[in-house]
Amino acid sequence: MDHRVIDAEDIAERYVAGRLPPEEAARFEEHYLDCPSCIARVETAERLKRGLRRLAEEAAVRAPGDSRWSRSPRLALAAAALLAVALVPAWFELREVQRLRSDLAQAKVEKGSADRLATVQQELQQTRRDLVAEAEKRETLAREMAADRQPQANLPILPLTPVRGGGPVRSLKLPARQGWVAFWVEPGDTEYPAYRATLSNDRGAVIFQASRLVLNDLGALLVTVHSTSLAPGAYRLDLDGLPATGAPVPVGRFPLRIE
Repeated sequence: MDHRVIDAEDIAERYVAGRLPPEEAARFEEHYLDCPSCIARVETAERLKRGLRRLAEEAAVRAPGDSRWSRSPRLALAAAALLAVALVPAWFELREVQRLRSDLAQAKVEKGSADRLATVQQELQQTRRDLVAEAEKRETLAREMAADRQPQANLPILPLTPVRGGGPVRSLKLPARQGWVAFWVEPGDTEYPAYRATLSNDRGAVIFQASRLVLNDLGALLVTVHSTSLAPGAYRLDLDGLPATGAPVPVGRFPLRIE
C-alpha cells in the first residue's frame, strides 16, 4: 500500500474501527506488519479506542450511583476530552515522523537526480573535449598531408654504397623543417628479385623496415624516411636480398650517423 493513500483515506483508523472491506483490510495487514510507521499508527488508534471505551464504561457504571456524573453530563464529556488531549501528542509525533520520512525520501530522489545530472554534465564536457581534440588531430593531419603533396626540392639524400674493407661512416644532416629524407642504397654486384631494408638505431630498435624493394634503372634502391622518425645519433641500415625461394640473404651493412 502507498502511504499517501493510507494517510488520505485514514486506512489505519478505519482498520482499527472495523470499517474496512475484508479485502482492503487484508492488504493493509500485509503492509503494516512490516511497516514501523503504520504499526505505530495502528497502536495509537487502538489506544484511543480503548481509552474512549473505558471512559464510556466508567461513565455508564458511575451514572446510577454517582451524583456528579448523573447531574453533570458535561463531566463525562470533559473526561473524554482530557483523554483525547492526552493522546494528541502521540498523533502529532506520528504525523511528524511520517512527514520526515516523506521529506527524506523526496530528498533522496532529488539528490539522486542532482548527482545524475552532474554526471551527465561531466560526460558531456568530456565528450566536447574529445571532439575538440579529435578535430585538432584531423586538422594537423590534413596540413601534413597537404604539405607532403607539395613538390619538394633539395631533398636530403644519403648515398650508401658497399666499400670493401669498410669505409668512413656516412652522415646525414636533418633538414631544418620537417620533411622526408632519402637513402640511396646500392647492393653492389649482387642482384635479387627483391630486397629488404631495415634501419635500426644504436640500441637495436627498428626505426624503419621495407620489403619487396626492386632496383631502379640505375641499379639502386631509393628508401625514404620522414625526418620526425629520426633523432641525432648512430644508425645502421641492413640490406637483405630476397631470393625467389629460401631465406633472406645479407647483402650489405651500412653504418651511418644522423646529425
